Amino acid sequence: MGRCDKKEKRFKIAVFTSNIYESMTSEIQKGINKAALDTGCKVIYFCSFSDNFSSRVYNQYTKYDEGDTVCFDVPDLTDFDAVIRIDSSYSPYVKEKINEILEGLSIPVINVGGKLDGYLNVLGDDNASFGMLVDHLIKEHGCRELFQVAGKPDKYFTPARIGAMRKAMEENGLTFDPDKIYYGNLWRDCGEDALDAILKAYEGTDRRLPDAIVCANDFMAIGVAAACRRRGIEIPGDVLLTGFDGVDAASQGFPSITTSKQPFFKMGYQSILTLLDIFAGKKFDEDVKIIGDIQLNQSCGCASLGSNSIEDIRNVYLTKNSKIVYLAQSTTNMILSTSNSRSIDECFREIARNASVDTGFKAMYLCLVPEWDKQFRVGRDYSASDCEMTVVAGFDGEDNVPLQTFRKKDLLPRKLLEDDDPCYIFAVHHLQYYMGYMIVKPETEWLDQLAMKSWIVNVASMIEFWRIRRELSVTVNRLENLYNRDMLTGLYNRRGYEMFFEEYYNECKENGSALSVMVIDMDDLKNVNDHYGHAEGDYAICTIAEALKASANNSEICMRAGGDEFVVLAKNYSETKAERYKSAFREYIGKKTESDRKEFAVNVSCGVFMDIPAPDTDKSVTDLYERFLRKADALMYEEKKKHKDEHA
Repeated sequence: MGRCDKKEKRFKIAVFTSNIYESMTSEIQKGINKAALDTGCKVIYFCSFSDNFSSRVYNQYTKYDEGDTVCFDVPDLTDFDAVIRIDSSYSPYVKEKINEILEGLSIPVINVGGKLDGYLNVLGDDNASFGMLVDHLIKEHGCRELFQVAGKPDKYFTPARIGAMRKAMEENGLTFDPDKIYYGNLWRDCGEDALDAILKAYEGTDRRLPDAIVCANDFMAIGVAAACRRRGIEIPGDVLLTGFDGVDAASQGFPSITTSKQPFFKMGYQSILTLLDIFAGKKFDEDVKIIGDIQLNQSCGCASLGSNSIEDIRNVYLTKNSKIVYLAQSTTNMILSTSNSRSIDECFREIARNASVDTGFKAMYLCLVPEWDKQFRVGRDYSASDCEMTVVAGFDGEDNVPLQTFRKKDLLPRKLLEDDDPCYIFAVHHLQYYMGYMIVKPETEWLDQLAMKSWIVNVASMIEFWRIRRELSVTVNRLENLYNRDMLTGLYNRRGYEMFFEEYYNECKENGSALSVMVIDMDDLKNVNDHYGHAEGDYAICTIAEALKASANNSEICMRAGGDEFVVLAKNYSETKAERYKSAFREYIGKKTESDRKEFAVNVSCGVFMDIPAPDTDKSVTDLYERFLRKADALMYEEKKKHKDEHA
């Protein structure tokens, strides 16, 4: 199949997957990506970190899965030409959700790496590949007695692999015994039970073990090998052993497992070619099957138990372990640097900076939805909706990504839309609450699935930490206003005086300048309330408050002490500043009451006490601010008495 002519049509293909760093899934991706680049298709992955190996405590993770699987709700699949579903390990919740999304689509959907009823599948030819493995044991090693550790009975490949073994045995003149089958769970931890079943099957016979144990996958073979080692059964000395799938772990243990490597890369590559055939009008009535390759290792005796393989295993382990260590350090650095950030924007920049180190990302764009901090959950109609996405931080190669916006319907910023590289989209969420998504160009080689999941979970956790921090700051400010502010005037209350006095006092003491406290009291408030009503009394109080604030040009702090009494605290003051301030606020009061056509005058009495704080004093702050208040209050009452005498 030739390359797409971009002038006519560049096909856009969505890929749904989970666990992108697991070896089987990673190989499929490599095949898809290579074929997409070779043929000019644009591939966009929508990736979940859902899994099913935590099913024993699965209820703890359903909220996480709800948020994580928003990645599958993000694309409007009517804008794509096809969908590839990688047959990975999905949790029950995720599997059901993906099936709902893909059901009834008018575009082609291919399932790759496994068999899913209702879809065209690109998968390994288990009958041929498994049969070749059994054939090798019989013809090359002379095995006559075989026992299969099969997969779960409900898996589509379980009867296929049993059937392949039956066929290979019968073609070689051997009798297949259906009692020589143990159904395992496809994981290492069934090794002991499988070996118990094998030993029990040969009780009372002239042999303790079969010639070979044929396992339906590599992980069960690894588990059986470990169980044999614990019981002193030598592989391949006492019994031969084979696996299936060709996962990395099969060749990295001791003994290394003879297996049939599933052609995952070829499956991925073929899935793109199959779609191009479909676009060209070709019909497929049957699944596309690809034969795997036998890998002959130590467990069947074809590879020696020498030191070279151990050294290879050691080098692979050290390489992978160092990647995990570096990624763990990157996670730690990100947590520390974002926690130490002084603003949410700095937090975003720190995430981008850490994403460029030891993650394997060649590019990363952190994209948030409008009002990402409002904790909202996404509905099933989200794919058809549109909004403005904001790239708040990121990097691409050596360059930082500038702040920019794009439409959600486009999924990617223009630069990423126009290039050929595959892009991966992960939901950014805290539990079930969605914030946006991260676009990355990852390197999937040697990186650990769980370590990378931890890194991405921590990105969302740090953003959530900052969301809570900002929300708490707003709440604290509101509480401080309630605690320290007068609700009628908006001025600080008496607690505000206590809060600021020590700061101003110490500054004046250090500078050798005067600290001033003014006490202002309205004259004849009772008369206004009695003759004009309490609403007009409130007007008078608010007018005084406005005048005090409007006249404060020298860092004066204005407070309402209660009733009709006000306090003004000032630093680095002088008699001139005090007189100018009193004149300004009285002038403001007069002009306002006149412009508002009030039938009454708003007059105030004011007392000012000013003093330079002593360098050394054994008095408490409470004693000091009470002293200033008493002095200013006394001076205010002297002026109030004068006003009364004048009116009398």
